[in-house]
Amino acid sequence: MNDLPEQVRLWGAVWSFALGASVGSFLNVVIARMPAGESVVRPGSRCPRCKAPIAWYDNLPILSWLLLRARCRRCGAPIAWRYPLVELLGGLAALAAFARHGFSAAAAAELAFAAVLVALAFIDLDTWLLPHALTWPLLAGGLLLSAAGFAPAGALLPSALGAAIGWGAFALVSFAGEKVWKREALGFGDVWLLGAIGAWLGAWALLPVVLLASLQGSAVGLTLILLGRSEPGPGEAPPGGGAEASGDERSPLPEASGDDVPGEAPAAAPDDDWVPPRHAVPFGPFLALGALEWLWLQGCLSGLVPALRLLR
Repeated sequence: MNDLPEQVRLWGAVWSFALGASVGSFLNVVIARMPAGESVVRPGSRCPRCKAPIAWYDNLPILSWLLLRARCRRCGAPIAWRYPLVELLGGLAALAAFARHGFSAAAAAELAFAAVLVALAFIDLDTWLLPHALTWPLLAGGLLLSAAGFAPAGALLPSALGAAIGWGAFALVSFAGEKVWKREALGFGDVWLLGAIGAWLGAWALLPVVLLASLQGSAVGLTLILLGRSEPGPGEAPPGGGAEASGDERSPLPEASGDDVPGEAPAAAPDDDWVPPRHAVPFGPFLALGALEWLWLQGCLSGLVPALRLLR
């Protein structure tokens, strides 16, 4: 990319951010509708309170949220902060992919990887679900695009090893939790997610990704306890990123987000009586964060922790 003229790089960056923000706008639809089993294509964007269709000029990524002052134009229902945040994350992901690869298939593949991770992270936060409808295609896409040389793993062999080791390691943890400790240590949605991350990044990336996810998940869990947002009951384990993590079979939380436009409404009704422990945080968002951190910041992270250089 450095051989491109400066003006081309500038406009390429602007175009990439706008494209990524538009992808983020679609991700908001996926995040809101997929857990409820609704189509992500039809109907078009609408207000969940007044059901009014959203005009194109009120559906511009980030900009419309600011111009509307986070309110539906017709009924004044609040538009949740999550919507511009997801659009911003999409724009930044596209910008990072363009900065690393320029106009290329590798940049498009990297944006797709980041976009699905963002969607999975927010769905998990809302519902404690990691839908197979996203994790399975993510894993398959990592294998196919690695074989074509477009994914970060670079080739089919490291991609297949990463998928197998990632899936197998977390499956073993899940099995041990159920059979040895008589409790769910890890949801199977996380098993498929780590397998997919391994397919995209390769086997060597799994250790730093899980390390980053565990450290950051534990830090968030401890912070919630200190702030009084989460209090473990008698005999419960201390908080950690992997504690009671999500799986595709999990039920959504009562206040999960609903539609793809202003406001938030409940998602699909729970399938069973399971509720997350008071001390728990879903692990999926931290796995997604760790994967993107290692993808984009491994040079900086390896400088801070020299031992990580062996895994690059």
